Amino acid sequence: MSLLLLCLIAPATSLLLVSGIAKMVALEDAPHVLSALRLPRRLPRLAVAAVSVVEVALAVALAVSDGQTRVGAATAIVLLLAGFTALTARAVSHGSADECGCLGRWSTTRVSPALVRRNAVLSVAALLLAVVCAVVSTSSPSAPTIAASYPLPTALAVAVSAALVTCGFAMARAGRRGGMPSPDVASWRPPLIREDGVVVDVVTEAARGRSQLLVFAQANCDRCLRVIDALDHHHDALAPWLDVRIVYPVGAGRDWNAPARENDGPRTPAALDLGGALATALDVGDHRPVGVLIAADGRPVLPYADSEDEIRVLVSALVRSRA
Repeated sequence: MSLLLLCLIAPATSLLLVSGIAKMVALEDAPHVLSALRLPRRLPRLAVAAVSVVEVALAVALAVSDGQTRVGAATAIVLLLAGFTALTARAVSHGSADECGCLGRWSTTRVSPALVRRNAVLSVAALLLAVVCAVVSTSSPSAPTIAASYPLPTALAVAVSAALVTCGFAMARAGRRGGMPSPDVASWRPPLIREDGVVVDVVTEAARGRSQLLVFAQANCDRCLRVIDALDHHHDALAPWLDVRIVYPVGAGRDWNAPARENDGPRTPAALDLGGALATALDVGDHRPVGVLIAADGRPVLPYADSEDEIRVLVSALVRSRA
């Protein structure tokens, strides 16, 4: 049980220390962090610094204490992570897609439903840690004492635990299209062709202040049709500030074409992706539909909305952000 406790304490302590220190050394970004989380920007540096100090203090307390003190630290970590989960969920509901600043400048992570899920998983892991701490509160010494008593098993257990956490994180990120570092569409950005024949560079359009929402679809796809109906429904709310396009690949090696859209009211326009080149540049994969939001910096917001439900959540958040 002591080794299990140590395997849980090691990654929790490391995560809290990295998170706290990273935010502390980037305090000049504090106003942006609060803005990304849709929080009041009063005394931003003080607020972020306070959270950073709490994270570091809890990491130290968890690592060096034992008994009820360790139980209290683990319980506080659960509450802290649950609070982070609630804040990110609220930010998503308010339409935020900005960099969250969770790890300062050491990691790029945008506010998204994936971030909410990540924080929820961390909260569950912290709850497991708190339960184990409570079970062994009187029978297990502090982490340094355990490590000193069982050096080799401790090193192996911690190494295996760290490897599993790292592999799990990498697999979870790699398993989602657009989950890894942003595709370099700035250097290779195949254009789209609008229904009226005009060639569109979505990166340039985004940089001019018109963010782009590209929904990669295909003909005879029921999921795609339902998403398109939702986009048509919100056309008037999105059109003043966001260009929404339904993107169909055409050309050699492609066996579908863009179906014609009727002009009987507000309709989300379609565009053609020659040979699927833009889809390849963005690494959206073969599943359809996939929603890609191109922000004002010309880069896609990660991760992509890679299902009908995720696209609906993204569209609803975008609508609420300008309500």
